[in-house]
Amino acid sequence: MSIHTAATVAVTGDLDDEDELIRLAQAGDGAAFGRLYDRYLPSIYRYTYSKTSSRSAAEDLTSETFLRAFRAIARRPRAHLNFAAWLVTIARNVVIDHHRSGWSRLAIVTDEVDPQVDESIGPEQAALASVSEASLRSALTRLPDDQRECLLLRFFAGLSISETAAAMDRTDGAVKQLQFRATNRLRRIIDRVLE
Repeated sequence: MSIHTAATVAVTGDLDDEDELIRLAQAGDGAAFGRLYDRYLPSIYRYTYSKTSSRSAAEDLTSETFLRAFRAIARRPRAHLNFAAWLVTIARNVVIDHHRSGWSRLAIVTDEVDPQVDESIGPEQAALASVSEASLRSALTRLPDDQRECLLLRFFAGLSISETAAAMDRTDGAVKQLQFRATNRLRRIIDRVLE
């Protein structure tokens, strides 16, 4: 722990405060960035996996996302930084670069998603968890791009409504409406596929 970090911890007493972690990371504190990494790694991995269907590709893309974030965080003004939305934006760009590079065609896509069923999840997530990965992937491809992206951010990356709104450059209300339309449409598509 650096002297600067130790002094800050002594003053604030809480290194889990996201604003403080971001401020420290912007000042070059690698340990603070490491705490942010630990906090957001599962969400970013799930997001990149949902875009690639390959564990190895998702791991590489997640690493690249955090590497780019680490290199750029000092240049981001905190007043305008929703960290979760910023990371998803970086991840989205990393995935786009990956698909454009042609490496995605070499990825083996036989990986299966390990179901992570949580009894405290909401009905939309419970419904998504009960559908096979193949059925879900097929149904998701039939959604309009904005609806698919909304569901991926909300339920695969685990972002909140406000984080999803920031990542999609929309209002909270617009994301709620988009999510409602997307889940209804997805349910109808899955019902037809499963008949």
